[in-house]
Amino acid sequence: MKEDSFNVDDLLNNLFTQDNLATLFDDRVKELGIAPTNALEIMEIEYRPLQNILNGLSPRVDARSFLKLANFLNQPVEKIIQLFYKALEANFPEIQDYPKEKIDFINKNFDLATLKRIGFIKDIADYKHIEECILTYFGYKSIFEFKLPGQDIAFSSGIRHAKNILSKGFWVKSAIETFKSLHNPYEYNRENLMAYIPKVRWQSTSVEKGLLNVVKDLFRLGITVLYQKSVPSLHLRGATIIVNSKPCIVLTDYMGFYTTLWHTLCHEISHVLFDLEDIKKSRYHISEEKNNELPVKEREAAADFFAREFLFSRDKLELVRPHINNRKFIKDFAERTQVHESFIYTYYAFEYGHEDPKAWARAKLRNPPFENLVQSIENPWDNIDPIEIHIGKLKENEVYS
Repeated sequence: MKEDSFNVDDLLNNLFTQDNLATLFDDRVKELGIAPTNALEIMEIEYRPLQNILNGLSPRVDARSFLKLANFLNQPVEKIIQLFYKALEANFPEIQDYPKEKIDFINKNFDLATLKRIGFIKDIADYKHIEECILTYFGYKSIFEFKLPGQDIAFSSGIRHAKNILSKGFWVKSAIETFKSLHNPYEYNRENLMAYIPKVRWQSTSVEKGLLNVVKDLFRLGITVLYQKSVPSLHLRGATIIVNSKPCIVLTDYMGFYTTLWHTLCHEISHVLFDLEDIKKSRYHISEEKNNELPVKEREAAADFFAREFLFSRDKLELVRPHINNRKFIKDFAERTQVHESFIYTYYAFEYGHEDPKAWARAKLRNPPFENLVQSIENPWDNIDPIEIHIGKLKENEVYS
């Protein structure tokens, strides 16, 4: 039979008779009053890949299809994956050799679709492979050593909010274990940090070395700074975490601007200076979705104000605003104020992007390439080293010494 000779609607209707994902799909189609082919168009999934998921016909599927199906069914993606694996077991009995308690533990503690999407794992149905990836990365002897972190993190909120607690838990746990492995031997002293802060801004003028110099200096002041890329569904600029009773800072490449690396660093330094006792007591979690607590908003606003005024104040921005199209003026002004010129363009776009349609394009044009900087300190999810090996490389490069 030629592939284009069957009636897709009839075949799909015949498939959706089991008490599993197929039943959920069938019920959803009837609820919406649409044909199965319309559902395929809505999800942007082809017939055969959908059939593989609904009926567990193949262990190799595109992780993005789980997200699309979950959204269509209005169900948690974790449930979709669990039902898929249940169907898969019926068709591939050899999969059942893997202990059920480990399967349940992994499904409960990890967002497999996201881990597949970032390249941390290659197959969401191969639990032996998943376990090996987790054990190798964290250096665990047993998968049951993994524990989601408690509410002891003060996240810097981005424009959008973190939604997936498992992805967030994995991201935070990764940072915590890395900080533990680094084991900063220096004592933190607030007065020493206050004395060092005036030396931070001018380092931004060196794209290749400036941030690394600050990371090294802060390490010797008892503050460990780590770069760790975010994951899909999390839109975090950074986090302040207490490890071994010392402040630790996580930076991400938020929105792809060089300026935001420095803004986030100074934002988190503000939390270290002024909110450390609250962080130690686990009293707030800044970027929780729908977190409307006034103290949280006030602290975030205060940290942003600190970072902004220190790096390039609003008063300075008003001085250069009439000259924003004069490249020489902006460059000279940046040199006199000891900051990289991209800060002026980015902050201008942030303040006046709604008025000036060219503001963000101008900011992107003046945004310096900083891939080499990131690559020198990053442990990329899709080509990740075990934490111990990654830390060893950073110490060999004298990032932490």
